[in-house]
Amino acid sequence: MSKKKIWLYGVVAVAVIGISGLLYTQSQSRPQKPPPPAAGSTLSFKATRENLANTVEVKGKSSYIKETVVYAPFTANVEQWAVSDGAQVEQGSPLFKMEDKALRDDIAQQTANIRKTELEAKLRTVEQAAQAKAGETISASEGEALQRFAKNASKEVQQELDQLNRTLAATDLESKRKKLDKAQINAPDKGIFLLSGQTKPQKLAEGEAVGKIVDVSGLQMTTSVGEYDVFRIQPGMPVQVTINALKQTKLTGKVEKVSKFPKAVAANDTGPAQFEVVISLDTHDNLVAGLTLTALIETDNKQDVLTVSTIAVQRDKEGYYVLLQTPQGSERRAIKVGLETADKTEVLEGLQEGDTVVLQ
Repeated sequence: MSKKKIWLYGVVAVAVIGISGLLYTQSQSRPQKPPPPAAGSTLSFKATRENLANTVEVKGKSSYIKETVVYAPFTANVEQWAVSDGAQVEQGSPLFKMEDKALRDDIAQQTANIRKTELEAKLRTVEQAAQAKAGETISASEGEALQRFAKNASKEVQQELDQLNRTLAATDLESKRKKLDKAQINAPDKGIFLLSGQTKPQKLAEGEAVGKIVDVSGLQMTTSVGEYDVFRIQPGMPVQVTINALKQTKLTGKVEKVSKFPKAVAANDTGPAQFEVVISLDTHDNLVAGLTLTALIETDNKQDVLTVSTIAVQRDKEGYYVLLQTPQGSERRAIKVGLETADKTEVLEGLQEGDTVVLQ
């Protein structure tokens, strides 16, 4: 290796050592940067005046308020239909007519039987009177007198039984005559006629539900609440309703009825009791029966009250309190609370508007 190369390597080595020493010296003499200050661990809240409301959220389905079920008055074939499924009907307009020939024949036969029974009873009365007249002049022993008494008693029982049978037959006949008057079924109310089945039945049994007439102008929501909410809800409370399928559609209504008795449950059900609540709904173009709804029942509402954030309100054995921020630091301040919600709590005593409370 030449002397020139050896000399060059030496210069480079000296330079590297010098630069390294300089960097080390500067790093030791440079002041250390302090760590960033820790984020503040104190939260502060202002006491402000606001409108405060408490709500209970419930879910349910819409249904028509008034539904009138149409029943078949007797068993027979349907002679004629005068209405279609889904048609608008007026009160008193014809729905369908049932065949009544068999019922008329039955009424005629039963009428004849009742008349026959009456004539037979009248004939027996005449015969008994004739027998009594013929035996008036004939003396009788004590035994014959007892036989005659027993026969008369039997006749009285038979007469009473005959009268009872005639009464029952007459009652049944009257019932059939009333059914006959209902062979033509008319609409009991105004509304939309809806069949119970898919098609118009051609034969009906007595008491069978043929369909119903619904008043589409009035709808309601039926739901259930638990035992912890039922005592907070009263008839007349305002309700805000949302159609689940149309989130932007807002409806209004009010509580109509709160059940006083819990809904029936299985014997092994250990869950909280459920109570039915009925909410009437204001009319809306998008509102029909069968929709899933979510409702907020407004159980409390106070206007322009002093409030503070609920998370800043604390409680111990002495009562409610907050930590009030003062120039000297935070101090405990006892307060009296009113309406409480998840976000805000009404302060009745202990604070003024603009006060700042902290949570440490």
